[in-house]
Amino acid sequence: MASKKKRVVQLEEKMQADEVVADDEEASSGMDDDDSSDCEVNEEIQVEFEARTIEDSDFHGTRALLQQLFLKAKIDLSEMANTIISQNYIGSVIKQIDIPDSDEEDDDMGEGDPVLGLITVINITEKQNVECVKQFRSMLMEKCQACSQQQKERLSQILTDAEQQVGYLISERYINIPPQISVPMYESLFKEMEKCTRKKMKYDFGHYILISKCYRLKGSDQMFYTNAEEEFLSKECEFSFTYSVASERDTVVDGKWDAEDQMEAMRTVLVIPRENLQTAVANIKTALAAT
Repeated sequence: MASKKKRVVQLEEKMQADEVVADDEEASSGMDDDDSSDCEVNEEIQVEFEARTIEDSDFHGTRALLQQLFLKAKIDLSEMANTIISQNYIGSVIKQIDIPDSDEEDDDMGEGDPVLGLITVINITEKQNVECVKQFRSMLMEKCQACSQQQKERLSQILTDAEQQVGYLISERYINIPPQISVPMYESLFKEMEKCTRKKMKYDFGHYILISKCYRLKGSDQMFYTNAEEEFLSKECEFSFTYSVASERDTVVDGKWDAEDQMEAMRTVLVIPRENLQTAVANIKTALAAT
């Protein structure tokens, strides 16, 4: 049975051959300029993405997206993926719409229907006794040890405050999925949380915590966000802290920076007040409309 379809996002992108493959594969090809030019494709293609309700068959794709974020962190990602699936009334997975060949059967659950992105939120206050959530909360406090004393105390206060709910906001996708898809995904998530709140479910969060994949030039403090829209989220956060994951990476999952030994893979933890998240998404929408 096909998963429930939520909406369609159409994006037009000019793509070349090196945008279709992973950046590290491109870097290792070793072709000369003549060979490279022969392989280039410069055409405008229309790519349609579909947001669907997450379901059991999306387990491996969901776990893979969590893996590219957490790398070697000591978190049970299988349990986290199952937790996300168990609350499939919140959030969406992104899949590409393909025009089926006439001689192929419609198989929404097959290998040709991969999870390309994910947005959801986990209540880490209500679910604090779930093992993967315990591990996640512990990791946050551990990574914040290099923070200022004020930030450590504030993070601890937010995580332990019984009077407010804290949401772990997950917005993950593969690097070649453009940021234009983020706005409808966030807007849909807001509507779903509002609907759940009306049903007395605990999705009225005081703060959101998002971990952003980012990188910086070695020897520089300038930060670049893999999901470009998350720079807007960073401007609306109460506070943030950053840690390196360069030593945890066996492969280049986000690009070719480590292969060239110029960029350092980082993670930035953003602690965002409830009222600021929608402001940030509105700013993202305005910025994308101007491009």
